[in-house]
Amino acid sequence: MTGSSLLTGPEGLSPKERENLKKLKALRRYRKRYGVEALLHRQLKERRLLATEGVSQQGHTTRSSQRCLAFVEDVRCSNPSLPMARHCLSRLLALFSY
Repeated sequence: MTGSSLLTGPEGLSPKERENLKKLKALRRYRKRYGVEALLHRQLKERRLLATEGVSQQGHTTRSSQRCLAFVEDVRCSNPSLPMARHCLSRLLALFSY
C-alpha cells in the first residue's frame, strides 16, 4: 500500500482490500437514517430527553399507582407495592398464609 490511504480512495489497493473497503462503507451506512426518518428520529430523541430531564428533577417520588391497593378496615394500605404487583409484601403473605 504505497501512497494509498483509506481516505483518498481505492487506488493502489489489492482486489481483496478493495472488496473489504466496499463492505466497510456499506456497513457504515446500513442503518443510517435519511430524510423524514432522520428528522422524526431526532425529534423523538429530543422529546425523550426532555421527558427524562423532568423526571430527574422531580426526584424519586412514589406515585399512587405504586401503592398497595388493599383496604384494611375501610382504610387503604399505605405500604408501597412490590414491583410488577399491585399489593405490598404483607398483603401477599396474608393471601398465601393458610
